[in-house]
Amino acid sequence: MPIVAIVGDSDSGKTLLCEQVVAALVAEGLRVGFVKHAPHGFEPGRPDSDSERVLAAGADPVVVLGRNGVLQLSVGSGEPVDQLSQLLTGLRGDVVLLEGFSRSPWPKVRVCVEGRQPREVAGPVLLDVTRGADDRFSDDAVRAVAKVLTEQREAIGPDRATMYADDREVPLRGFAQTVVASALRGLTEPLRGVEDADHLVVELDRRPPSTG
Repeated sequence: MPIVAIVGDSDSGKTLLCEQVVAALVAEGLRVGFVKHAPHGFEPGRPDSDSERVLAAGADPVVVLGRNGVLQLSVGSGEPVDQLSQLLTGLRGDVVLLEGFSRSPWPKVRVCVEGRQPREVAGPVLLDVTRGADDRFSDDAVRAVAKVLTEQREAIGPDRATMYADDREVPLRGFAQTVVASALRGLTEPLRGVEDADHLVVELDRRPPSTG
């Protein structure tokens, strides 16, 4: 499941682009998960909030991360026990769209403002888009972003990450599986020598350095 971040300045139109792209992907029959970074916190329950707008566009679930906690909005269906199982499984969908997280390792679509220097971000930038004079993103721009996401989905396929703590396997399920696999892909793709590799092994040694 691909993860792509929409990044840009605070007034560049990131949420608007997310709304339009989510609606386009949902119209194609894809299920879209959405996670928004709210560095200044958020106010739950506001019907006109960015998260409610993206939920109305068709994203499911919508997650907001802020200093004051985590807010998840989801369109419920079925019995409460079934909804609880879905929640515990983690984020689900064909693609996951992030708003913000410019320092994350995941691929980016950068929203630019005419006359300004593009925002510096970490990780690969797949596409730059600019909002039109009518304060909307053109159909061509929305289609281009949607194409980037569908191409990422086709190219990435079902990445699987396995984690071991010493000799014990640590189970990774749902969103944890997606996050670890996508983060490793984003970090290793720019490196030489891994282009054609089907299997990568990354080890993290947390032992203190030897003083002897």
